[in-house]
Amino acid sequence: MAARKTTTKPAAHDVADVEAKPAKKAEKAGIKAQITNAIEQSREESRERMLAGLGLIARARQQREERMAELVEEGKRFEPKVKQAIEDLKTKLQPKDGVKFDLKKLKLDGKAFDREAMKSRFEERMTEALHRLGLPTRKEVDALSKKVEKLAELQRA
Repeated sequence: MAARKTTTKPAAHDVADVEAKPAKKAEKAGIKAQITNAIEQSREESRERMLAGLGLIARARQQREERMAELVEEGKRFEPKVKQAIEDLKTKLQPKDGVKFDLKKLKLDGKAFDREAMKSRFEERMTEALHRLGLPTRKEVDALSKKVEKLAELQRA
């Protein structure tokens, strides 16, 4: 006897799988295209921001050069006045009787010249100026650093 060929019909779920595969491929391709598009758009925006930053730097550099040139010109106009003021000061401070100028004879607030007194007055005024600006002094920063170090040591223990 001859062998009989039997043909079977595909099951309904097999047909659905075969029809769903192209749809899934199309869906995956769509998602991939969206992702690629989003990446490309992000690259373009990043490049635009980078170029804007470079433009800002270039503009700032140009403005700095222009301001520097303006300041140099202003300095050239002001230089003769400063030189004259220095010459006037030198003339006032030069001894009239051939006696050399002595810092020890210079009196401040009725006291003889004292470097330590000048130093302390300068430090006081600088401290006041820093406080007006809302900035701490070096002593205050050092004191705070010591406190932080102590707290760190206590925390480690």
